[in-house]
Amino acid sequence: MRRTLFGALACATGLALGWAPAHAAAAPALSLFARGVDNPRGLSIGPDGTLYVASAGHAGPKCLDAKKQNCIGFSSRVLAIAPGGARRTVAKGLISAGGRDGTFTTGADGVSVAPDGKVYAVTTSGTRKDLQSAPKRVRDGAGKLFEIGSGTLRPIAALDELEWKNNFDRIKGDRNSNPYAVLALPDRVIVADAGANTILSVAPNGNVSVLAVLPSNGKAQPVPTSLALGPDGAVYAGELSEGAGTGKARVWRIPLDGGAPSVYATGLTAITGLAFARDGSLYATELTTNFKKETAPGAIVKLAPGGGARTLLKRSALVFPSGAAVGADGALYVSNLSILPARTPRKSPFRGAGGQILKITGF
Repeated sequence: MRRTLFGALACATGLALGWAPAHAAAAPALSLFARGVDNPRGLSIGPDGTLYVASAGHAGPKCLDAKKQNCIGFSSRVLAIAPGGARRTVAKGLISAGGRDGTFTTGADGVSVAPDGKVYAVTTSGTRKDLQSAPKRVRDGAGKLFEIGSGTLRPIAALDELEWKNNFDRIKGDRNSNPYAVLALPDRVIVADAGANTILSVAPNGNVSVLAVLPSNGKAQPVPTSLALGPDGAVYAGELSEGAGTGKARVWRIPLDGGAPSVYATGLTAITGLAFARDGSLYATELTTNFKKETAPGAIVKLAPGGGARTLLKRSALVFPSGAAVGADGALYVSNLSILPARTPRKSPFRGAGGQILKITGF
């Protein structure tokens, strides 16, 4: 997938950089809230309105493959951006892995702020074989749930080891873990492991249990990438479901008190972010609207309460959008150009573009 998307992005970036503010009579309106973010992914709003961003970082000097598309570094971080735009780093030095050009990096891909203001992040992993020959710092930093406080990182749980031991989705030869999204609740932290196809529940003492295993989507793995707490108290999970094709991704409803997951919405494509609005509507970001060709733009789908009627926002400005969060004023924040580093060479196909956060109103 990586090279195909890379080429598609090169074709689409000129359009993305050229978008103008929406006409006064048009809605919704898109504005640039933050630029120069290193592979921006998950988003979360704190109690004071601060936007927290999981920045996956960029690759480091040590490459684990001959093609130099899996190079390890420690540039991933969590950013806090105040409503007025002031930015600070609340955690840094987290594991990052990707191509030497800085694109498609994975690292700290998910962030969530609990009601009490505590901040949590999850980091990527892989198979046991992927990690066993890596340096100790890599092994210690991969596949973890961290609590972030005053510039410190406190590991809460090792998430990848659970999948390595159990292979919960029973896919033969695929004991693969990639913690990708996190949702902090008052009494626990929920994690979506995209590699294991599981939704995990982490207790305050670090004990990890399986809340749900998502079933296959035809012959495709579901690959859960996003989480949101619904107004009904249930957890909602969006799936990438790449192999299922365009229009085949699902949103799942998962009871917190136990019980089988149920399908809440169908007909979406490559879901990468979920966020509920105050009226019970659900926003879902779609990385691309055509997974067969793997081309930009992506889109945002707004589902009415109950998962019924839906509204599609598809603009050339939405280039591989990712995480989503809704502010107290109802504005929607979305990670955009989410597979680019903070900046690219001006003479490259990306014309200096970098990861950014969009603010969307009137949608």
